[in-house]
Amino acid sequence: MKIKSIKSVGKRKVYDISVANVNHYIMENGVASHNTGSYYSADNIFIIGRRQEKKQTELLGYNFIINVEKSRYVREKSKIPISVRFEGGLSTWSGLIEMALECGCVIKPNQGWYQRVDLNTGEAEDKKWRLADTDTKEFWKDILTNKAFQEWIKNKYQISSGDLMAIDVEEENEI
Repeated sequence: MKIKSIKSVGKRKVYDISVANVNHYIMENGVASHNTGSYYSADNIFIIGRRQEKKQTELLGYNFIINVEKSRYVREKSKIPISVRFEGGLSTWSGLIEMALECGCVIKPNQGWYQRVDLNTGEAEDKKWRLADTDTKEFWKDILTNKAFQEWIKNKYQISSGDLMAIDVEEENEI
């Protein structure tokens, strides 16, 4: 790697922390970093993006997307939506509508309307809901208590549950 130029980007001191006899260089976003092992040793790396939530020109809050870059607990490349409004803060039901649509327990029969679907029978209920009306316990209670939805969430996001060595320990005890 050949360096074209070096430019000053600030007035703070920069320290090179290195480990003897180790020469790791990682190129990311056009920046070469030396002896960077934090990515490899980290249990979780989440990258958070955000977009504005507006009504016409009025800014109501932000919609965040948590991108799971690396995790030992959550499936990598998962995207977890979170809504935070200036009035009311973090939405209790934040991100669930997207998951419910993907799972199939909610459908959009018409633009701007949502219907719940019974995952056990596959039938859509008669009642249609506006998006604002889905931010209620009344809308979510039946979905969140449904075992099929809970299993879908678990399969979608969870890597494992339980002791990874349990099988090996049981086999050793049998010997």
